[in-house]
Amino acid sequence: MAKFVFRLQSYLGVKEQMENLKKNEYGVALRHLEEEKQRKRLLEQELQENVTELKNSVRRIIAPPEIRRYNNRIQVLQTWIVEQDLRIKAAEEFAEKKRLELVETMKEKKSLETVKEHSYEEYLKDEQRAEQAVVDGIVSYRYAVNE
Repeated sequence: MAKFVFRLQSYLGVKEQMENLKKNEYGVALRHLEEEKQRKRLLEQELQENVTELKNSVRRIIAPPEIRRYNNRIQVLQTWIVEQDLRIKAAEEFAEKKRLELVETMKEKKSLETVKEHSYEEYLKDEQRAEQAVVDGIVSYRYAVNE
């Protein structure tokens, strides 16, 4: 029995490597997205702390420059949060792009694996036919010799 050789095995190997690469890229993109979201959470937390401090300060005697400092800091934090939202949106779009690339690569690999499975099934059928032909030949020979 001859050994099964898939003629596109090297191409399938390349697709498997590409899939692993795309998985890694997608993972990096997701980590980056989570880091951006974490930065936003920290900014929102700092904003909330500043607002709380300002509210607490207003309950006691506070100098106008200190109020201005709190207001300026709150405005800066609000601006940073808006900018962070843009970064998050960009990171989400990049992660989605990487996810789509991964899905496409997985589809290509899967189609090659399907071709390989069909080729292997054909190979098994051909081997079975060849084996049956050999058995038929032996039986025919024995029948011819015995007559």
